[in-house]
Amino acid sequence: MNKRSITFLSFCTISLFTLSQPRSLDFYLQEGIKNSPLLKDYYNQVNSTLLDSLIIRSSKMPQVEAKSQLLYSPVFRNFGYDEVVTDGGNYQVVVGVSQNILNKREMSNKFQAIDIQRQIVTNSSRISGAELKRLITEQYLMSCADYNNLSFNKSSLELSYKENMITHQFMINGLCKQTDYLSLQVETQSLEIIVNQLKNQFEKDMRLLNQLCGLNDTELYDLNLPALEIISTEEISKSPLFIQYKIDSLRIVNEMAGVDLRYRLKIDWFADAGFLTATPFNFYRHFGFSAGVNLSIPVYDGHQKEKEKQKLNLAENTRGSYQDNFTKQYYQQIQQLKNELKSLKTLVFQLENQSVTSGQLVNALRQQLESGIIQMTEYINAMRNYRNINKNLSDTRIRIQQVINEINYLLTQ
Repeated sequence: MNKRSITFLSFCTISLFTLSQPRSLDFYLQEGIKNSPLLKDYYNQVNSTLLDSLIIRSSKMPQVEAKSQLLYSPVFRNFGYDEVVTDGGNYQVVVGVSQNILNKREMSNKFQAIDIQRQIVTNSSRISGAELKRLITEQYLMSCADYNNLSFNKSSLELSYKENMITHQFMINGLCKQTDYLSLQVETQSLEIIVNQLKNQFEKDMRLLNQLCGLNDTELYDLNLPALEIISTEEISKSPLFIQYKIDSLRIVNEMAGVDLRYRLKIDWFADAGFLTATPFNFYRHFGFSAGVNLSIPVYDGHQKEKEKQKLNLAENTRGSYQDNFTKQYYQQIQQLKNELKSLKTLVFQLENQSVTSGQLVNALRQQLESGIIQMTEYINAMRNYRNINKNLSDTRIRIQQVINEINYLLTQ
């Protein structure tokens, strides 16, 4: 690797981020929520339940209907329908009105069903919003991990380019062996491959992040590692993941009451007024009105009512089992994550100390290398160890943020 190629590669590496702009996690969360078609769907469904309530209120009012029928049945000798049945025709123009009465409990059950549906949609929207935030945060943290590893290895590669130039000059002046120079070249080439791989991975994860947020963007940006904190305390009764089971219980109770209401006495009144005649020529003489009451009493249905209630009881037993299982796992998962978080923070402290010590060793070995005291392989091994420690440190810091993200998802209220 000659001096010209080293300078060119160094320029390409340094310019890797020169056109990037900083973006934070908050930016992607806002864009993701704003562009989510699922959350927009839930919003429209909530508005739809409000319209359903208005429709039911309208159905309580008297229903008015205009009806018209013009029926002519010709009879010629032995041809035609029996006039006793048809009267030769039927000419009708009437306005009718009808209304169901004694249905207060049925209307209340319907309003309750709509309110429960609104609660289901609202709670599902909260769960989906929390899930979307969790996924975006997770993908952002993965992109941050790529960005940090890429930045660190880029810095190492830039330093390696400078050391190549110095070592090349030492070799010319006979201050170091050719094998030392070639070993450093191999290490530099390995770093170039690592940087390219990390750049490709960073681009891939950024594309996935943009897709999650509904962004059509192919640029690469500087990403700031967020300092996530645990948002609230453990209160399962306020968790939308738990509330969905409570709402399901209300739905089953409502459906149970609806089954009973279908077998109650039903009464509705009706009336109409207008013209009704068998001959169209004197229809004006046949203006009138009629009124009446319809009565419906269920008597026997083949035990359908009992079977429907049995099905709802089975659904309630299933719901209760899922709720109990969720309650047990809820606290276990949070405790496990908190224990992991505590261990990771301890590990970060140890890795930070190890990184400082390893950095001091690399600096000391670099000075000894330039003085010809040690071999190049010893310095390269120290550099590799330093990079591995810092990668572990970066990954551990990212993992801490990931654990907090998982805890916050479970603590969503």
